[in-house]
Amino acid sequence: MNNGLILLSRINVKGITFENRYVCAPFDIAKATEDGMITQELLSIYSQRKGPSLIIVEQAAVAHAGQYREKLIHVDRDECIEGLTKLAEVIHRNKQIGVVQINHAGSAADVGLTNIEAVAPSAVINPAFKRTFPRALSIKEIQEIKEDFVKAALRVKKAGFDGVEIHNCHGFLLTQFMSPLTNLRTDEYGGSLENRSHLLLEITTEVRKAVGDDFLLLVRLGLDDLLPGGLTLEDGCKVAEKLVEVGIDILDVSSGMLPPFALKGPAMLRDMIKTVKSRVKAPVIGAGELSDIEIAADMVENGEVDFIALGRPILNQPNFVENLIKKINK
Repeated sequence: MNNGLILLSRINVKGITFENRYVCAPFDIAKATEDGMITQELLSIYSQRKGPSLIIVEQAAVAHAGQYREKLIHVDRDECIEGLTKLAEVIHRNKQIGVVQINHAGSAADVGLTNIEAVAPSAVINPAFKRTFPRALSIKEIQEIKEDFVKAALRVKKAGFDGVEIHNCHGFLLTQFMSPLTNLRTDEYGGSLENRSHLLLEITTEVRKAVGDDFLLLVRLGLDDLLPGGLTLEDGCKVAEKLVEVGIDILDVSSGMLPPFALKGPAMLRDMIKTVKSRVKAPVIGAGELSDIEIAADMVENGEVDFIALGRPILNQPNFVENLIKKINK
């Protein structure tokens, strides 16, 4: 029986040492102010999340129009930097690596909160969220959103974080571009897989150029829509290979249009994670009910994954990973 010690082994990525293989996944806390600023409550919650070597802060909206629920963190303006700086300091005091996930919800946006018409690659109802009928983005608007991601990444860097993660899964805007279910465009951003992944690859390339090589760049990539006619695992693996080519440091994987909970756990994404890991040279973060020490250790030991991300358990019990580490060390 695997005793789990491999989960406490160090791993070095781009000169940065991670003290163990556990990651705090970017699961929404939704305790920011109404306009997306960091609160004392958020700082307190993150300060309690000791244990994981890497903290990926819950999704931060790159634009107000891209907000999908209330009290999410924003990183759409310079006023957000001060609060984010305090959050980075909290994470670093716990001797952890800090990354912020940045996102635009697209057709998953809550128009009741934003008071702005929802947008998407095409005028198609989002099959994951089934909210309002969105308006198709113009090329000019796509370029503006691309700039929003780049500016957001620079704010994250200015706040003192160690890296940024681009969100491309679970039914949000970049997922909508990738999926043939929601992208019916006939221009350079639609049609073939190459075209549908064009925006993600452009954003990733431009963020890398803007933040420089001394800053961690992650993409959370939805590999499979889990829906008939949607993005397939093979499609997702091809995009993963391209992301490594354009310079990401860590690939964080999950499902695409639908969340992993559409499948039965534990370790419901194990085969998916193992498959993409065999296709890319970059370190891979895996998720999907991986709190079982023996399962997680077996995956790392077999080279199926490099990092183990936990979301709901940490949300429900901030010191969850600390307790796992104590069990491993017994």
